[in-house]
Amino acid sequence: MLGVQMLGSGRVAVREFPEPTQPNGEALIEIRASGICGSEMHGYRAAYEQAFNGGHEVSGIVVDAGVSRRLRVGDRVGVHAVWGCGACRWCDAGQYTYCDARTTCPGTHAERLAAPEHVCLRLPDDVSFDLGVLLTGDGIGVPYHVARRIGTRGGDIVCVFGAGPIGLGNILMQSFLGAEVIAVDVNDYRLELARQCGAAQTINPSSVDVVAAVTEMTRGELADKCIEAAARPDTLKMALRLVGKAGTVVAVGEQGDVPISPSGDLIRKDVTLMGSWFYHYAEYGDMLALYRRGLRVDKLITHRMSLLEADAAFALFAAGRAGKVILEPTSSQ
Repeated sequence: MLGVQMLGSGRVAVREFPEPTQPNGEALIEIRASGICGSEMHGYRAAYEQAFNGGHEVSGIVVDAGVSRRLRVGDRVGVHAVWGCGACRWCDAGQYTYCDARTTCPGTHAERLAAPEHVCLRLPDDVSFDLGVLLTGDGIGVPYHVARRIGTRGGDIVCVFGAGPIGLGNILMQSFLGAEVIAVDVNDYRLELARQCGAAQTINPSSVDVVAAVTEMTRGELADKCIEAAARPDTLKMALRLVGKAGTVVAVGEQGDVPISPSGDLIRKDVTLMGSWFYHYAEYGDMLALYRRGLRVDKLITHRMSLLEADAAFALFAAGRAGKVILEPTSSQ
């Protein structure tokens, strides 16, 4: 089958790879769409070559159900990227990210994928494959889980730091739930995407004093919630500075150690600092319900390209000239 190999130093190649194996009776899925995630930029820019790719947002059609009693050939599915063991108490509750024996989805920028039935999510006929990538992957999953964690309410002022795909998803989700969103990013193209996704205000720190701007926008009250989606220590510190009394800061962007003053950053303002990782398999039904209520998931997608155009697709994404980029393997056949 054709698949993407990460060559490092900003290069990828589309090559022939062995077909996926099904040693434990996994379902075989013909991939119809996969999404490029910001987390893949680490491998893309690394100095070393990878054996395959880090894709993990995917949808497709079951072509061999394996030993599954729930799936059938022809079923349209998305795949949860975190694979729980399927047998512990966390997995029984559909909370795979808490499973101590969890693994992750293998590279999805390819023509086929083998996956156990308990990580497959059915796509209704009214959900296209490209939107299915977002509804069963990071694009909507991460923002929905964040919204539940911080308890978004209508009228909240929410600052989102970073307007990459994850930040844009949070902007879309928060505005849909009734929050007034302030988007912060140094990329004017992505700030325009933020406005299209519902941001009420946008700030580019390269030309505007963020603290002064947010203070003025909120009449000195600052934000009720701050979402750090840029994966930068300086923006996490900025989020802690711009959250108001009794507010909440959630760290979404993966990063290293960040110096925090418990007294100055948290205690004296009753600020809650939390982390949020991916989403729970059990939350999919609620996310699907939001889509049917009008959540414009499609606004996150800026480009749809064939698998054979993977090199150009990754370069576009890495340059910050795209929102969500969808690769469509079957269009290369």
